[in-house]
Amino acid sequence: RVCVCPAVSRGGRVKESPIMATLPAAVLSTRGAMKQGRSSVSGHRITILGAGGFMGRYVTSRLGAVGCQMVLPYRGDELYMRHLKPMADLGAISFVKYSIRRLEDVEKVVAGSDVVINLIGLKSETKRWSYQDVNVTFPAVLGEVCTDHGVGRLIHLSALGAATDVDCGWLRSKALGEAAVKDAFPLATVLRPATCFGEEDKTFLNSKAKLCRHLPAFPLVDGGGARAQPVFVDDVAKAVVSAVCDPSTAGKTYSLAGPGIYTQAELAQIVFDGIGDESTAISVPKAAAIAAASATAMLPDPWMWPDLVKLEAVDTILANEPTGTGTLADLGVSATSMDPFAPRQMFVYKKKSPFIDDTVHVREPS
Repeated sequence: RVCVCPAVSRGGRVKESPIMATLPAAVLSTRGAMKQGRSSVSGHRITILGAGGFMGRYVTSRLGAVGCQMVLPYRGDELYMRHLKPMADLGAISFVKYSIRRLEDVEKVVAGSDVVINLIGLKSETKRWSYQDVNVTFPAVLGEVCTDHGVGRLIHLSALGAATDVDCGWLRSKALGEAAVKDAFPLATVLRPATCFGEEDKTFLNSKAKLCRHLPAFPLVDGGGARAQPVFVDDVAKAVVSAVCDPSTAGKTYSLAGPGIYTQAELAQIVFDGIGDESTAISVPKAAAIAAASATAMLPDPWMWPDLVKLEAVDTILANEPTGTGTLADLGVSATSMDPFAPRQMFVYKKKSPFIDDTVHVREPS
C-alpha cells in the first residue's frame, strides 16, 4: 500500500494538494493519475514515537499531508503536542500518554498500526536517562513489540557516523541501537541523518548563534578542523515519507546528508557572518573542552556536554559511511543547501537592529 489515495473535498470533487510539488519522485511514480491531500485516506495507521521533537513536527506534517492516520504518543502534558493537531485532517491525529519504561504502554501505542516510526533519541545523558536506555534498549524492545503485534514496517532514525569504534558515546549508542532494532525486526528501515539544520534546531545553528552572541570567545575543538555535512530537517521528513510509501526500502539503511561539507571553523564563521559580528573563535584542545563541558553538563539545559565535544571532533560525512547504504537521492529527495538558509535563520540574532543598514539608503530622506 502507498500513501497516494485521492483527496476528495467535502463537495465531492477531487482536488490537488500543494504538497505534491515537493513529494519525492519515488512516491510520485506510484500514484499514477491519482491525487491526494490532507483530507484523503491513505489507508495507513502510523505510530510516530518522538513526534513532539524537532524532527517529529516535520514528519507529522508530511504524513498528514498525504492522508495518514497517526497515533502520537507523548509524555508530560498533552498541551505540548497541540501544535501538531492542525497538521492532519480532523480526527486523523490521536494523542496517547505513555512511558517507554512501561512495556504495556509501548504495546498500547503500537497495537493496530501498520507502520511505526521511531524518532526518539537522547543527545545528552541525564540522571534519569542514559544512552543505553534510550538509544539502545528501547529500540530493541520496540522491534520486539512490533514483531509480536504484526507491524508491517518499522522506520528507525539513527545518526550519520554511528559506529562502535568511535570515541563519542552518543555515536556508539546509535550504532548499537541500529544493531538491536535490526536483530529484533530484520526488515526495519534505518535512516542515518547528519546533524539537522532548521528553524527550531537546538544544538546546531541556533545554539552556535547564542554562544557567539554571549561568550567572550567561541571555542573550536582542536581548531575546528573536523568536517560535518548538515542536512535540512524537512529533507529527512521527506525521506521518511518516501520510506513509508516505498515497500522496497524495507530492511535497507540510508545515510542522509546535505550537499555541502563544512569544517567546524567554517560553520562558526557562517554564524558570525550571519549575526554581523567579528569572529571571536579560538582553538581549544579537546581534553580541555571535555573538562569544561563536564562542568556545564551539570547545569539545567546545558549548552555543552562531553559527547557533543567529541562529536565536533570527528568527521561526520557521507564519504565515511559504510558501503552499500543508500542516500537521499535513492529515496527521491533532492538535498537542500544550508548556504541560503543560514543567514535567514541568523536574522534574529543580529547585534544591530536588523531593520537598520548603515551603508545603504533604501530611500533618501525628503
